[in-house]
Amino acid sequence: MPPLSVSARAIRASVFSDLAPRLQAHAARGGTLFPFHIGDTWRTPPEAARLTRSVSDDPSLYRYGPLGGAPELLSAIARSLDAQGRALPDPTPANLLVAAGATHALFCAARAMLDAGDEVLVLCPYWPLSVGVLRAAGAVPVEVAVLPALAREPGFDLAGALAAACSERTRAIYLITPNNPDGFVLRAEHLEAIADVARRRDLWVIADEVYADYVFEGEHRSIARLPGMAGRTVTAFSLSKSHALAGLRVGYIAGPTELIAAARKVATHTVFNVPLVAQRCAARAIEEGGGFLEEAREAYREARAVTVAALTGRGDFVVPDGGCYVFVDLTRAIGDGTPLGLLERCIDAGVALAPGDAFGAGYERYARLCYTAVAPSALEEGLARLVGVLDRA
Repeated sequence: MPPLSVSARAIRASVFSDLAPRLQAHAARGGTLFPFHIGDTWRTPPEAARLTRSVSDDPSLYRYGPLGGAPELLSAIARSLDAQGRALPDPTPANLLVAAGATHALFCAARAMLDAGDEVLVLCPYWPLSVGVLRAAGAVPVEVAVLPALAREPGFDLAGALAAACSERTRAIYLITPNNPDGFVLRAEHLEAIADVARRRDLWVIADEVYADYVFEGEHRSIARLPGMAGRTVTAFSLSKSHALAGLRVGYIAGPTELIAAARKVATHTVFNVPLVAQRCAARAIEEGGGFLEEAREAYREARAVTVAALTGRGDFVVPDGGCYVFVDLTRAIGDGTPLGLLERCIDAGVALAPGDAFGAGYERYARLCYTAVAPSALEEGLARLVGVLDRA
């Protein structure tokens, strides 16, 4: 057959492809699996955002919707961002694009700002799909390993590390705060260092802030709020992470109007419009969610504490400031074996973890655990099984 595209061939298969045979064998045996490898939540979304018969009977939901987002959702997002001081100041619907999840929103932004061969500095470790999104847009991710050094070395020269990785092809910097996979929240000085490099070299910044609602230590800050950054930053958010609506696939980006207008054209030619029923639920989650975020934050804080206690002494990790993950160096448990071998033994015990090599070069002996994927009682049982494997290694 004719050759496939260079960008498609450069994209990694599923993060869990190497573990798929073991996962399938475990399922075939009828074994219970604690899905700590998936970044999801056990909580149900706010009651106001759930699908009901009255919602599904609305005939307008079966027609095409407005491109770029339904007015009610765009207005709700703008009010929410303004109230919380996130992304660019004084956002309007013209600064916003609603897409089929934050993954799609980020792809639209990448296609709007990047040409084939453009390089993007990606702070590592990173969300695995981020580099795939960039490659799908024809760009070239350039990994810049900064963690756990940022958390453990107060004098770490972040600006110097980024500047050293720049080339004449560098067009953007990609960051996540709170970070996936380790929950690290970038401090004010870190964001200023990134902004300084971006301003001096006239770069875009892609700020992934999908976990902004779940910060336990420190304070979340949006880099777009720094001087000179609103016009060069696109910020991504996700109802999947904030309001437990992963199945409805609603995410959005905020940025300068010219960029959003260009990204909207990409969105139109990929999904046309996000299903209106999903957007309506998202708008209700934001406007009528009540105390959902506060309740979820406290539940996740407790889950973090239980997880940290279980893993202490069994692997090296930085206690996460936010998000929903712990990223653990399992070198001690791996010993003379292989990372894949250890993860397979975990699956045999009913526990699935995400392999560290998906999060950047140099993290092959790490694994990511999502502590919000299962209810508290199941979390304790799953951690007990994991501890059993690690203690026997």
